[in-house]
Amino acid sequence: MGNKAKVVAGTSDKSMLARFCPSLLAFMSSSRAGYFHHLFVLSGNKADLESGIECDRKALALRPMGHPKRHDALLSLAALLRSRYDRWGGLDDLREIILLNREAMALCPKGHAAHARALNSLSYTLSLSYHQFDTMRDLDEAIKCGRDALALCPVGNRYRPSSLDNLAVTLHQLYRKTRRCEDLEECIKYTRESVSLRTARDLGRATSVNNLAIFLQSQYSNSMCLKDLEESINLAKQALSLRPVGRPRRASSLTTIAIGLDTRGHKGDLEESISRYREALELSPYGHRNHTKCLGNLAGALRKRYAQTVRSEDLEEATKYEQHVLAIKARGPTF
Repeated sequence: MGNKAKVVAGTSDKSMLARFCPSLLAFMSSSRAGYFHHLFVLSGNKADLESGIECDRKALALRPMGHPKRHDALLSLAALLRSRYDRWGGLDDLREIILLNREAMALCPKGHAAHARALNSLSYTLSLSYHQFDTMRDLDEAIKCGRDALALCPVGNRYRPSSLDNLAVTLHQLYRKTRRCEDLEECIKYTRESVSLRTARDLGRATSVNNLAIFLQSQYSNSMCLKDLEESINLAKQALSLRPVGRPRRASSLTTIAIGLDTRGHKGDLEESISRYREALELSPYGHRNHTKCLGNLAGALRKRYAQTVRSEDLEEATKYEQHVLAIKARGPTF
């Protein structure tokens, strides 16, 4: 059979599946989406993520209103779109994720087997919305959904670690707003439990460990207890070791280490901090959601070194990055 005939035959087979066995084709599309998402998590290759999103959109189209697995397709697509938003931003993605989660929640009321999963997903999404729009209503709902999800995920439940992480993140957001120490202590407690539940092979362990490092930096700002800062730096380095070159969130761990070293201020810390900030910036080019933050971090560290050494190159480079930040903000969102 020639190549053209094979393509026609393949297309015909898929058409037949869609007509007579859409559930099987939806399952195949969803499985392929999961495969591509896993590749993206390991490599950071955007093409893999785009392929996964395309497959999940096909699965959703094959599971219309009334289909018993529609909620699964909604939550899967929301997860992949969150990965794209987390890396590249895009308000259209964020708006779609919220709509997908809202529909999934409507299809998974109390008592539904996927109710906790839907709550967890909505909590995570609303925390992103709060970070973007600073709307307190989003944060309040995110915390409520997070608490409800955790209550449905006792020890041993597969979703307990992610429920702990999501609730902890929202509580840290609340702490940054209110500065109530109880919120910070609670988020640290939940994150420590999540770390204890995740094995070394768990792909979510790096996120839990890095989050704990960030929360301990916040605690150090309150307590000025060097033990908190030292633990934070050690955890951030552990998280980085779990995110080798190519992993999508490596830049986050680099930044966490750099902030810790910059804060500690031992001999050699500032040099290592600048090195970490540089790598984070390289991994967060223009178009990345955290590009301006990385520019600002590096500029601040270079200014600190200039204050110590009076090297004009540091001041010039810091000024250049600060001007880039101002220019990007003046242009407004690019999505």
